[in-house]
Amino acid sequence: MELRREKIAFPVEGKLLHISDVHFSKQTTHEHNQRVTGDILEVCRSCEKADAICVTGDLVSRHYTLLSQFDGLHLLERLREIAPVFYSLGNHEMDWAQEERAKFIKAAQKCGITVLDNESAELGGIRFTGLTVPQTVFKNPGGHYWDLTPVTEPLIGRLVGNKGDLPTVLLAHTPLGLSGYAAWGAEAVLSGHVHGGIVRVGNTGLLSPERRFLPKFTKGLYREGACTMNVSAGIGKFRLNNPAEVVCVELGKHL
Repeated sequence: MELRREKIAFPVEGKLLHISDVHFSKQTTHEHNQRVTGDILEVCRSCEKADAICVTGDLVSRHYTLLSQFDGLHLLERLREIAPVFYSLGNHEMDWAQEERAKFIKAAQKCGITVLDNESAELGGIRFTGLTVPQTVFKNPGGHYWDLTPVTEPLIGRLVGNKGDLPTVLLAHTPLGLSGYAAWGAEAVLSGHVHGGIVRVGNTGLLSPERRFLPKFTKGLYREGACTMNVSAGIGKFRLNNPAEVVCVELGKHL
């Protein structure tokens, strides 16, 4: 597992750790999950004095078991020992039954985690907003990967309201809405979902979870106007030439 370091121009200085797509699941054993947890914690501690940790969804896969749920919560507890943790939901959490999702959110909150389900929180003069988009952003009602709902400024406004005056870090699982995030006014966006393109050849990711070749956003920084988005390649799932990663994002006016 790697620590990738990035710098984003932002009105307020800060240092964030960005984690995405861990994907504990019924296919991963408790021993595997313990190793992954240890690796994540080791990498996070190597990024000195982080102000916050941002987890952008899919900590646990949609077909989770009680064991994998426990392991995911254990990871959150340990991360909270390092820095305050903000958690936004991904498409796998949205595939759970509403009752199960509510149980997970409540359990995460008991661990001291701030779950941002179309909500915002402030820390150090920064507004952290977690965007939970409809399932149709990821699959249409027939379960297919075409004719998906676009993530637009009006949709974001309906879900989370106006941006407000504080400089904002938007936690948004899918990177496909960059134009909408920029139009809404986010200065910085943290996303994941694409798993780095699954297979990488040089700096190019080949495939997205939507079964699309050569997706536009896979890993690294992307800019539109005054908005900069970091896309994490994530941690779990099959990957080739595509190391699991935690990203240390440095925010500041001088960057």
